[in-house]
Order: sequence, then structure tokens, then C-alpha cells
Amino acid sequence: MNTLKEFEVSIISVTYNSKNVLKKFLKEVKKINNAEIIVVDNNSFDGTKEILKKEKKIKKIFLKKNVGFSKANNIGFKFSRGKTILFLNPDSFPLKFEIDKLKELIKKYKIVAPLILKDDKIPENSIREFPSLKNFIFPFLWKKKIDYNKEQFVAQPMFSAIFIERETFEKLKGFDERFFIYFTDVEFMERARKEKIYAFFYPEITFYHKRGESSLKTKLILSRKYLDWGRGASKYFLFYKNLFEKLIAVPFIWIFTIIRTILITIL
Repeated sequence: MNTLKEFEVSIISVTYNSKNVLKKFLKEVKKINNAEIIVVDNNSFDGTKEILKKEKKIKKIFLKKNVGFSKANNIGFKFSRGKTILFLNPDSFPLKFEIDKLKELIKKYKIVAPLILKDDKIPENSIREFPSLKNFIFPFLWKKKIDYNKEQFVAQPMFSAIFIERETFEKLKGFDERFFIYFTDVEFMERARKEKIYAFFYPEITFYHKRGESSLKTKLILSRKYLDWGRGASKYFLFYKNLFEKLIAVPFIWIFTIIRTILITIL
């Protein structure tokens, strides 16, 4: 039986109707040496389960209902044995990656954020500031302007691909399961910075991200997505902001969310 020491990296990926990207994802992550691959399926119904059942040499966990991104990743973590955890969306995969360099970085910095490319471009929101009342009302202020060629500490990186030292994830008690999907990464980094743990951005490790890829994109699914964004955003402000920001931001978030949900439903 394998032991913890045999794996340098445990790759944990949560799937939900990910049939369109799953085969490419598995092909690419299997190229990483000395890695454990764990896929937690959130009760997909598009054929994702059938693809996973045919796969060998990976751990597969099939949940009976969609428990959300945070809880599913925490479940995957309980079954992991790697020294470093790579939380990786199934629509993402490594383009440039050296395990020896990662070992050096994770030992020193605890959380390592790679460069993430989308269609050969860097998504504008791949590195962000923490949410505030100002940058919620004026969203362009939320985007962090940084030199993406430079190694540096960053506030809040996109978690479509993120490396976290095992002991650090345990110390922070995993992801907050009150967040279903959206703002899971923001909330986690908020707790990390309170412990004086900051994400280190290292552009020489590069991942490709096909953002939001799912085999199912109905109006109902999109409206649920927008509602979850509203729940995540409002919870973040309620948990971490002062009374004034809560009173202003939370109603603003829900007005914006409801308008967006109505528009996607009727258009």
C-alpha cells in the first residue's frame, strides 16, 4: 500500500458535468511524476461518471449529491497523501511545471500560485485584490495590475490551479464549507493572511485554464450560478467587513445578482 511519503503532490479535482474537458485533463495530469490524482465527482449527470469509471490509476470519489466546491475538495483532501496539494479545476492543466522547483517554493512560501493562461492570454482577474466596498461598486478596481513576468507575493490569486502545503491547509482547517463555490478562494486567502501566510506568484509554473467549461449551459444552470455568486459575495462581506460595508455592499450585491439572474432568464 502507498504511504504519504511516496507522493510529492496530490492533485485534487472536483468535477460536475465536466465531460467536455475531462479526458484532456486526465491525459495531461498523468504526465506529472510522483503525483496522486484524486477526482471527486459532485453527482454529474452528463456522462462524466462513465468516463471516470473507465479510468485506472486514479482515486475516484462519487458523491450522491452536489455538495459544492468547498466540501468536495475537503473530502478529496481527506483521501490524499501528498506533501503538497494541487487543487486543480478539470478545465485546467499544466503547460510548464517542474516538481523540484515546486518543492523548493512550497517549503519556503506554503502557498504557490502559478501563471494561468486562457487562450494564450492572462485573464484579467487571475490575480485580484481582496474585495472591498469600493472595488465592488467600481469592479475595474478589483483587478490587480501586476507584472505577470515577475515573481512576487499576491493578495488573492484565482484558485483554478493553486498549490498549498499540506500542513498549511490543515492549519487553516481547509475550505469553509459555508461557501458553495464562489468566494471559496477569497475566504481561504482571507484566513491565510490573518496567519501571515501569503500566496507567492511564480510565473515559471504555468497552467492553461478554459474558464467555466461545462457540458451543460442552460438558463436554469446559469441563473443558479449567478445566485450562488451572490450568496458567496454577501457571506464574505458579512463575515469579514465592518458594519458600514455590510449595510451598503450586501444590498448592492443582491440587487445586482437579482437583475443579472432575471436578464439571463428572460433573454
